[in-house]
Amino acid sequence: MNLRSFIRTLPKCYLTCFSIVLALLTFPLSAQALEPVPPDSGFSGFLRLGGGAISYRGNMVAGNDFFDATDETIHSYTQSPDSETQGLPVFNGELAYTFAATRTQLTLGSTIEDIARLENAQQLAVKQELPDKSLMSLGALFSGIPAEVWKDPYLTGTPREKTDRESSGVKFAFDKIIGSGLEFIYTYRKIEIDDEQSGNSTGLTAAERELLRRDGDHHKYNLLYQFNIENTHFIEPAVAYFDQKKDGDAMSNDGYELQLTYLYRSDPITFVATGMLGKADYERENPLYNQTREDDLYLLGVQIYYKEPFGWKPFENAAFSVYCAFSYYYEDANIDFYDTELSMVDAGIMFRF
Repeated sequence: MNLRSFIRTLPKCYLTCFSIVLALLTFPLSAQALEPVPPDSGFSGFLRLGGGAISYRGNMVAGNDFFDATDETIHSYTQSPDSETQGLPVFNGELAYTFAATRTQLTLGSTIEDIARLENAQQLAVKQELPDKSLMSLGALFSGIPAEVWKDPYLTGTPREKTDRESSGVKFAFDKIIGSGLEFIYTYRKIEIDDEQSGNSTGLTAAERELLRRDGDHHKYNLLYQFNIENTHFIEPAVAYFDQKKDGDAMSNDGYELQLTYLYRSDPITFVATGMLGKADYERENPLYNQTREDDLYLLGVQIYYKEPFGWKPFENAAFSVYCAFSYYYEDANIDFYDTELSMVDAGIMFRF
C-alpha cells in the first residue's frame, strides 16, 4: 500500500487537526532549518505515532482534553505546585503539497512552541524556494486543541474552574540566507483567555487584579546558524529574544534564550540533542507577592531514530523508522507558585513520504 493513499483515507478531522498536544513535547527530526522543497510535484510529509508518559508540575495550566495537569484545589497561593504523571498517546505530523514548476509548497501541521503551556498549535503555511536556493515561509498559526487554564489560579480551599486559552498568529522564516546556514524566524501570537478571573478571590483591588491579566501579544525573534560537517554532523547554535506584552503588567515579560542543537545522521541511525538556557524578566511588581517575578528557563531534549529495522518497510516510497525520545523543561521562578516542570519519555514509529 502507498502511504499517500493511506493518508487520503484518514478522517477529515485528522487532516485539519494533525496532532494531539503532547506531540509538541518531542523535538523535530532535523535541526530547526526549513525542510527543502522536494524536486517533484505532489504530496509529502511525515506521520509519527507512539505513546509515552508525562510528568507535569505547575499551578497555572489545568491541562487539555487529553490531560489533567494539576490539582483542582490548592490550599495556599504561596505553595510550590504538585506534579501529575500519566500515560498518553503521541500522534503528530505534517502534510505538504509541492508545485515543482514554481518551487512552492503548501504545508499543514504541527509547530513546536509553548512547551510548558501544553498548547497545541497548528500551522498552515506557504514555502517558497528562491533562485539562490534560500527558502522563505509564511504561515498562519491557530490552536488545534486549546490549552485549559484556571479562571482564577489563586483560588484556595475550593475547586478551581477551567477556561480555554486560545492563540492565533503568524510565523515568518527565512532560511539559508545568501546561500549560508543562517536562518531568521519571527513569530507573533495573540493569546486569549476565555474567562479571565485572576485574583478575584484574593481581596485585591480592581487595579491590582488588572496587573494579573494573562491575555496579550507575544513576539519572538530567533536567529540560528547551522554548521554542516560532511553531511553527517550538524551543529546549530541559536539565540532568541521574546517580548510578551500581557494586559496585566505584572505578567508581561521579556527575555532571551540560548540554544544549541546537535544532529548526527548516518544510515540507519539519526541522533538529535537540544539544550536551552533562558531568562525572563517581568515588568511590574506582583501585587500578591510584593516582588517582581524573574524566571530561569531550562530545556533538554534527546531523540534517537533507527531506519527500517529488520528491513521492514510497510509502505512503498516511504521511509520508516522507530524512535525513542526524552524531553525536559523547567521554569525556575523566584516566586515559587509559578515554578513549572515537565518531563516526558515516548517511543513509537515514524513515516516520511
